[in-house]
Amino acid sequence: MNDILTAAQIAADLHTKRLGHAITVLPCTDSTNTQIKQNYTDAPEGFVLLAEQQTAGRGRLGRQFVSPKEDGLYLSLVLRTGRTPEQLSLLTPLAAVAVCEAIQTLCSISPSIKWVNDIILKDRKICGILTESCGFSANGYPNLFIVGIGLNLRFDRAAHPDLAQIAGGLSDAVSVLPTRAQLAAGILNAFEPWYDALLAGDTAKLHSTYRNRLGCLGKEVTVHTGTQTYPAICMDLTPEGNLIVFDSQGRQHILQAGEISIRTLSGHTL
Repeated sequence: MNDILTAAQIAADLHTKRLGHAITVLPCTDSTNTQIKQNYTDAPEGFVLLAEQQTAGRGRLGRQFVSPKEDGLYLSLVLRTGRTPEQLSLLTPLAAVAVCEAIQTLCSISPSIKWVNDIILKDRKICGILTESCGFSANGYPNLFIVGIGLNLRFDRAAHPDLAQIAGGLSDAVSVLPTRAQLAAGILNAFEPWYDALLAGDTAKLHSTYRNRLGCLGKEVTVHTGTQTYPAICMDLTPEGNLIVFDSQGRQHILQAGEISIRTLSGHTL
């Protein structure tokens, strides 16, 4: 299949009312999230910036996201003002659900989610999500939100031996891959109904759908908060999408930030 990534190719499979009707595709950039903050701050709601390749792709907590040419989908979506703090806290879980649903629709496989933003397939991370904001509106909330999505179609473990046990791609489970344009359209198609529901204050179904895709509930995890690292049992989610864990002393912790790691059946840690 000829994997051409253009605005026209994405539009051919797009069924949204607002998202993705303004699209720019760059041949190469440092980071699509960074470029929006530097050069596209006036972009309208639903604007999408994509790149064939990123030279400085970013993940959460300052990590690098490896972004080689044609091996992944690197996409940033612009959302505008009017969000409440509760709505903002659910943008990353919403994006994770949308990515999973797009993959399931196009590839007939069902990936899981590792709280808060990693998409997992065959015990390896295939996608990360980085949600950022900038600028402030009259109500004191940021007036520009960026949802960055990096999805691996393929991952060259020989080129990145340090990530060989952690990272993977759709090709690990799919013999015939969808095009990047199909994936981009599929993610936007899945994102918009959840986003409409979020803005309407209807978050119960999103919460339950996200929770059902979590692969960590009931499992032993290691919690990393930046100041602490401790073993815990992952128990549940709050309505805001925060993770409820119990440490080895039986004390409850509600994680609003930080991350967890899980030891997989194959023995490596995600």
